[in-house]
Amino acid sequence: MKKVIKITLQSITGLLIILLIIAFAPGIWYHWVTYPSYEREVTELAKLRKEQVPITKLNTYRGVMHVHSYLSHDSKGTLYDIIPAAKADGIDFIFLTDHPRFDLDTLPKGYRGMHDGVLIEPGSEKSGFDCWPLKPTIIDWKVNKDTVARNIVSRGGIIFYAHTEEPHNWANPDYQGMEIYNFHTDTKDQSPVPILFNVIVNGNKYRHWVLREFFNEQTTILARWDSLNKIRKIVGFSAVDSHENQNLRARYLSDGRIQWMGNNAHPLDTMEVKFWNKWLFGPPDKSGWVFKLMVDTYLTGFNYITNYVLADSLSTTSLADHIRKGHLFTAFKSLGDAKGFQYYAVNKSDTIGALLGDSIQANQVKTLNVSSPLPGLLKLIHDGKTISIPAGDDYHFVISGPFEKGAYRVEIDLKMQGKYIPWLYSNPVYLY
Repeated sequence: MKKVIKITLQSITGLLIILLIIAFAPGIWYHWVTYPSYEREVTELAKLRKEQVPITKLNTYRGVMHVHSYLSHDSKGTLYDIIPAAKADGIDFIFLTDHPRFDLDTLPKGYRGMHDGVLIEPGSEKSGFDCWPLKPTIIDWKVNKDTVARNIVSRGGIIFYAHTEEPHNWANPDYQGMEIYNFHTDTKDQSPVPILFNVIVNGNKYRHWVLREFFNEQTTILARWDSLNKIRKIVGFSAVDSHENQNLRARYLSDGRIQWMGNNAHPLDTMEVKFWNKWLFGPPDKSGWVFKLMVDTYLTGFNYITNYVLADSLSTTSLADHIRKGHLFTAFKSLGDAKGFQYYAVNKSDTIGALLGDSIQANQVKTLNVSSPLPGLLKLIHDGKTISIPAGDDYHFVISGPFEKGAYRVEIDLKMQGKYIPWLYSNPVYLY
């Protein structure tokens, strides 16, 4: 009997070891082979960067939109977490979208204004909307969703559709734009278990590449955006949807015990600090955390995908005005900084007739011009269809007319690991 028990225990132990090896093997391979290779390619690509001559007096500002702070029920983020991340990633502005706690949502709320050179504008995410009223107001979320949109727009605010993989009233005449990429959308078709093991192995050094494992191009959403732009102008932007909440953290309570926080900033358990677990806890950081196993962070999210807005100044008024105009492109900044990208129409007088987001008569367009700071594969999308373009030098592309009416937007793919992967999406130039 003892021999049977011994063999059984040995078999169970052996099986557990095999399962652990299987679970950790991909992460170990990524750590020593795949991710270092990615790093080398990104480094080499950055060396090919060419600064482009500006074609407009507008400045380009990097920003993240759809971000959550401690005001959301599923985040504990404070300025101690948000601002250092933004500064490290070269982010100029943050448009927050905190979940309202009540049906009557009072704006402004939480963080607002300039913080160590980073501009923050408060907003809300609810009922499928990202909204920024831009002035003091109270939003009544109990009323019909279309009424919410009408009220915000009529008062000078911005309202875009969030989570555009979900159903919306696309015929609503008041919403002004939509998310063409949302990181959270990418996570919905992924099993969390392999990611968790990958984070344990690579979370500190290669977290940005771990999160990249989630990526799938959101082609259905892009196709919907193209179809909507056939009817009227719909601004496209990317949502980092950062909460810094897919983590395991711990902090001291006032009575000296430790409180554990899990996913979505939900409390898990409390424990006494004893000699056997004290080694887990370090000194508190500025937010009070003494232990952190982080899957997502503001630092990684803000660098993952970034919006670039052409505006007169780093002010809420100017940024909001140019966002509504569609003077915006978005790129996966972790692959390469897209600042310096330019897309515009040259008219028959050989002057710039329209920037991305602008409209111009089709018979007045001589060329569509693209300049990129990084070499890549250009795609010109006309009303959802990719049209052939003449080869350029991978930095500059000039597409000659005549042109049909419609929305013409640009995508650029970068070559990595021997294949082209999505990097940049522009808003369209509209020809009428």
